Amino acid sequence: MATDSILVNATDEQLGLAVQTNLFDLFRAMMALPNSQIEETSTLSRHLASPTNPMYKGAWGTNLAPNEVDTAIHETIDWFKSRDAPFFFWWTGPGTTPEKIGERLIAHGLIDMEGQSKEMASNIISTASGAPGMTADLFKMNETVLDKAPQELEINEVQNENDLQGFKQVLIEGYDIPAPMADGWVQAAHEFGVGKTPWRMVLARLNGEPAGTNIVFTGTGVVGVYGITVSPSARGKGIGAAITLKPILEERDNHGYKYAVLFSTEMGAPVYERIGFRMTDVRINRYLWRNA
Repeated sequence: MATDSILVNATDEQLGLAVQTNLFDLFRAMMALPNSQIEETSTLSRHLASPTNPMYKGAWGTNLAPNEVDTAIHETIDWFKSRDAPFFFWWTGPGTTPEKIGERLIAHGLIDMEGQSKEMASNIISTASGAPGMTADLFKMNETVLDKAPQELEINEVQNENDLQGFKQVLIEGYDIPAPMADGWVQAAHEFGVGKTPWRMVLARLNGEPAGTNIVFTGTGVVGVYGITVSPSARGKGIGAAITLKPILEERDNHGYKYAVLFSTEMGAPVYERIGFRMTDVRINRYLWRNA
């Protein structure tokens, strides 16, 4: 995991920006995978790694003049095509310029994951304005939710192949995504070694059966939370709150982190608010390109 300075006494603006910068640090961490590529410039950054999930292939940090956008989109699509990428996400967020780049991306055939498409991941959809960024002070969390979770619930890091396959199963069921998208996280774990990824892969089991997931990544001084979902059959039992909270409190208690960040779905936001996260003005958008 990242070992940068832990953020303390942060302003609301700093925390909002950390929603995005933690994500960018996650992309950089993915570049430790074999044969990965990354290009970072002041106007546009791109990364590509082999796992079969669009998180591992993306364009981000866009800071372009309006008259540069179409050329940059064409060139970026060609960059991924020339590397036989089946897809990639184009990410926008705070500081992205021009502000209406999403309209140009859609005009070039990319799919607005937040506002339009339910064909690939029906349970990931947020709103047309983007996925809301949320932040939390880890010393002000509602820890009582852990007491309300089922006694039979066990939350542990993925430790072996059985756990890894259970993790994949929950991602598929919880997000309603194609198997290759979930398998991307399995592939990365195989490359790094199970339990040795730059991020923590956390699995909840209820009565021994896989029930929830969380991907925890420390970067830019905060704890980032990704991939939180619960199997449909296990919902309504407090598992989502528990698997979100327990791992980030461990980062607080074991490593001294003060803040956590995430970007949410419509389904997840009320759960996160109940455990202590709060909304920011930040919105994160993803636009999906697929190679025809």
